[in-house]
Amino acid sequence: MMIDRLEGNSELKTSVRLMLGGRRMTHSVLLVGEEGLGTGFAVRCVAADYLYPNGGAPAEALLRGECCRAVAKAGKRDSGQIETGIVREAISVTGMGSGGRYLVGQVTAMRSEIFNTSLSAEGRAVLLYHVERMNEESANALLKVMEEPPEGVLFLLTADSLAGVLPTIRSRCISFAVAPVSPADCARYCTAQGVDSKDAALYSELFDGHIGTVLDAARDEARRAQVDKALALAKAAAAQDSYAAAVLLSAYEKDKVGAAALLADFRAVAAAGLRGSPRAPVQGDAARKALAAADAAIQRLGAQVNPKITLSVLAMKFRTF
Repeated sequence: MMIDRLEGNSELKTSVRLMLGGRRMTHSVLLVGEEGLGTGFAVRCVAADYLYPNGGAPAEALLRGECCRAVAKAGKRDSGQIETGIVREAISVTGMGSGGRYLVGQVTAMRSEIFNTSLSAEGRAVLLYHVERMNEESANALLKVMEEPPEGVLFLLTADSLAGVLPTIRSRCISFAVAPVSPADCARYCTAQGVDSKDAALYSELFDGHIGTVLDAARDEARRAQVDKALALAKAAAAQDSYAAAVLLSAYEKDKVGAAALLADFRAVAAAGLRGSPRAPVQGDAARKALAAADAAIQRLGAQVNPKITLSVLAMKFRTF
């Protein structure tokens, strides 16, 4: 089964096997886990096992995300449409509005598609990523089809946290948590996926077994460069080098999105040091202070505080670490 490709999470995998094997699959499943844990990969595994129990090329394509997509344009309610993918039995929906918010046009397009098209022998699967980003309007549009779904349609939802999902959506799903694996298991898995063993060990420690984050950092040059800068920032924190921090952060004074992404990685490195990871440049009390400072800076950026001021204040705090 494709779900066996998910690392760890034995309870989740056992539950999925039982539901699929006994043909007792509920029509709505919500997988909850922090960014980078692989909830998206997990729902694609479940969808592949539901649609293609014998595996094969369509199942592999679905695992790669090569399915239909519900798209729409912000501000245009009637702009929703379905873009055809290799796997026609599955439709993915990922928020396309500001901040990744769902557009109601995406949901209504998906709803029309599954009601108005004939089902294949395999059925249909709808993959809704990050449903915590749904507003009330898009959630209400989704509820209309979740309450009385067409026969053979399975809804698979992901969210970063259960608390972030609207109660009306949450109450209609059976929920499972996707848990991180140990750094050692994460490193072993990522090495098997072709990641350099040294990179796999480093990133697995820094990102605490979040397989998706490790693979992203190892495979994307821009992401790797960002992690390197976060490590350099952590070294400055350990040395109480406010000047080095200010120089590094100055490049992000007009890039709020980039600054927030860098600080998220800096936060992860500080958290690793707080856990006692020897691969983190900052340790102990300095790591605790760095973590708190990163959280404060991220919150200030989210509150629309001027990035230059926010980063300057953060750099000055390095003197006290």
